[in-house]
Amino acid sequence: MRNRVRLLAAAVALTAFGSAPAFAANEGAWPSARPIRLVVPFPPGGNSDLIARVYGQKLSEAIGQTVYVENRAGAAGAIGTAAVAKDKPDGYTFLLGDVATHVINRFAIANLAYDPEADFVPVSRLTSVSLAVLANKQRPFNTMQEFIAAAKAKPGSLTFASAGPGTPGRLAMEMLRAATGTDLVHVPYKGSSPAVNDLIGGQVDVMIDGSAGPMVKAGKLKVLAVTGDRSPSFPDAPTLAQAGVSNLKFVSWHGLFAPKGTPPEVVNRVAAELAKIGQQSAVRQQFADLGIDVVTESGPAFQAFIAQQRAAITAIVKDRKIRFDE
Repeated sequence: MRNRVRLLAAAVALTAFGSAPAFAANEGAWPSARPIRLVVPFPPGGNSDLIARVYGQKLSEAIGQTVYVENRAGAAGAIGTAAVAKDKPDGYTFLLGDVATHVINRFAIANLAYDPEADFVPVSRLTSVSLAVLANKQRPFNTMQEFIAAAKAKPGSLTFASAGPGTPGRLAMEMLRAATGTDLVHVPYKGSSPAVNDLIGGQVDVMIDGSAGPMVKAGKLKVLAVTGDRSPSFPDAPTLAQAGVSNLKFVSWHGLFAPKGTPPEVVNRVAAELAKIGQQSAVRQQFADLGIDVVTESGPAFQAFIAQQRAAITAIVKDRKIRFDE
């Protein structure tokens, strides 16, 4: 928590960067015409906001133009994302998107006001976040193998919490159930905090989440495994593959997007600068302290990553007949 507070304080201190400047624009070649707007479709203070402010400040320094963050929260990121999709593709508006805005929302939100594929150019992936398979401290299983064995011994007897029907943690758990052949009862909550609180209290047995690091470090929860690569938040926790679940890997992520039609030279320049920023040791350490890995991949590689994850989630939603209105 102290690391998050320090990073947030540093972001808030960037007053010239964090709010729209009032001076008049000077017309000219990009990026001289005017400041660049970076839309975060989530509230201030969360991971997306912090990531946008750190990368935005560094990008501003690299290109010699102000980059300011605009938070447009609502509807799991759909409101701000739709606004960027409709914006002029002139290189002066970008989106800090994530697995929700560009993979999950197309399933979770009826009549989505944007097309995550057709309306955007993927500029660069920025992060990779392994989620944690968490268990109540009093449950008798301490490893993934013991948890799977307990679930199979009494099908339908164990419960798993989620922060909501269409959240990454819920979908990751559905993938885990499919990969291990376990029968668990889903208990959806309205947000991560109440779900984690009930997991600590023993009202539910397990959960997959990415925000419970402080509770684990405080000894209130135990980690059975992480869903992606080894996590800086849980250095002793094995990956699912290391724990015996070799056919599953799931990560949350953040990335930069531009409206479709943004000039390729602008997209390429921004992607190149972001790649340099992602190699800075100070930036990598800032996010490692929050359990976030810096992963920059641009253009086709980023697009291929999204397509692969989208296909996996499409398959699990269809095969398990997942509903998002629970």
